[in-house]
Amino acid sequence: MSSDIKNTDPVLDHLSAYERKTLLGMIRKGISRRDFMSYMIAAGATTAASGTLFTGLSDAWANTPKRGGKIIFAGDQHGPADTLDPALNTASIDYFRGRMFYGSLTRLTDSLGYEPELAEEVIPNENATVWTFKIRKGVEFHNGKTLTADDVIYTMNRHLGADSISKASSLVSMIDRWEKVNDYEVRAILNSPNADLPNALGTFHFKILQEGVTDFATAIGTGPYKVKEFKPGVRTIGVRNENYWGEGGYLDEIEHYGIGDAVARLNAFLAGDIDGMVNVPAKAISQVQSAAGKELWSLESGRYINLVPRHDVAESNNPHLWAAMQHLQDRQRLVKGVLKGQGGLGNDQPIGPAYFDHSPDIPQRELDLDKAKYHFQKSGIGSAPIEVIAAEVGPGAVDQCLFMQREGKKIGMNFDVKQVTTDGYWGAVWLKAPICVATWNMRPTANIMLTLAFQGDAAWNETRWKSEKFDKTLVEVRGVTDPTKRKQMYHDLQMDVYENCGMSIPAHLNYVDGVSSSVKGLTHVPLNNFGGAESPVTMWRDDA
Repeated sequence: MSSDIKNTDPVLDHLSAYERKTLLGMIRKGISRRDFMSYMIAAGATTAASGTLFTGLSDAWANTPKRGGKIIFAGDQHGPADTLDPALNTASIDYFRGRMFYGSLTRLTDSLGYEPELAEEVIPNENATVWTFKIRKGVEFHNGKTLTADDVIYTMNRHLGADSISKASSLVSMIDRWEKVNDYEVRAILNSPNADLPNALGTFHFKILQEGVTDFATAIGTGPYKVKEFKPGVRTIGVRNENYWGEGGYLDEIEHYGIGDAVARLNAFLAGDIDGMVNVPAKAISQVQSAAGKELWSLESGRYINLVPRHDVAESNNPHLWAAMQHLQDRQRLVKGVLKGQGGLGNDQPIGPAYFDHSPDIPQRELDLDKAKYHFQKSGIGSAPIEVIAAEVGPGAVDQCLFMQREGKKIGMNFDVKQVTTDGYWGAVWLKAPICVATWNMRPTANIMLTLAFQGDAAWNETRWKSEKFDKTLVEVRGVTDPTKRKQMYHDLQMDVYENCGMSIPAHLNYVDGVSSSVKGLTHVPLNNFGGAESPVTMWRDDA
């Protein structure tokens, strides 16, 4: 722990790891700086070096995870569709819960790379069409069974085939089959190259299950916590898994539930009733920053809010309607006024500047009443009300509709914005209403994002837009290594969405959560709230 401590004193240079560990123990037990320095000087160290070591060891102790305690975190969405089946996870609250109880073959890093987790090694062949995963030995499920290749094969097969219920099956659709090499080694055989496969397997839906599990009233995983209580739409409680194979799982208990109303969630956080909250309202950012013992947990991201017109129903299958809606978006006001700068301008396609493969060459759409009026008149809608269902599923999600409604009145468009609660929204409204709002977490790569939400047969293709050319390019680019060709192909994909999908994406959002100063071990993976939902593993409390 003290390996980063720099000093030039020869006495300190000759301290062994054991001696430094002993000195760290003194700090832990409460030795004073004066007594510590007296001890070191008697041993022949200088005053300056003794002070340096004391400070370094004190910092190491302060940053050393402590076991014990409980945290309570509140999301913003929950409902009867809450599930412990990772393949069916939909909302941020699901992803956090999944990380409490399960592990994956790989896990994502703050820089959106990947590292092995339940797989000790990840080995591709030369053209990324065969991937070998060597499974970590000695890992136990919550019921004591040892993790083996059979569990991995069972889990991965749930995401394959036309009958798969997985919400992320499109991310692994290029996998022809999984093969068992031996009890601790599996192989994925692909029908087309995919250099992004380990990143995809580190996302939320590919948590490893025990072979044969079909009942998800509880979770039998390998994660740092075990289920104590799970009540869909109410709350989830996890307790420490004493047999967790890795570093982490420091808390005695984590409680997690949803508070749909942003003001109520903020008040609970400021009052100390909860230790963390998602989506601090922009107007309350300064309030949280100035509150004693409260901090912002903000991550720049490619996350976005959007307006979704369905192509497969008459009420919203009108390209001129889509274009009018896009030109009525007051993007500048949304970012500056509503988000308070915690985000950036959206441009009606999902791959923003936070992505490696973002194309900067797409013209930025702005609020333009003349163009909106032109398309409105071409749409033939007239004064008929256009229903838009909105809930605050993300910061600015409702405001984008209200701004559009206001600007629409100036050209004679009549938007009927119906505001509903976030509770149960993803089950009752999204993918069902002709026009509604949505919000999307960032994914590790542009290809994963585009595959999940825009590929023609993807379960979450929310507009139902289909393009054979788009789907073909999306598959082909996964095996392209020439940077110039790759750049052009990703530009073409983004332009196709921008010109033809009809979705409005007015803003990209930072994740802006609130957390108690006593909660340590925060993560910063920019894919979801609460540090990319990776934080359950590493969080601990320091109430000293």
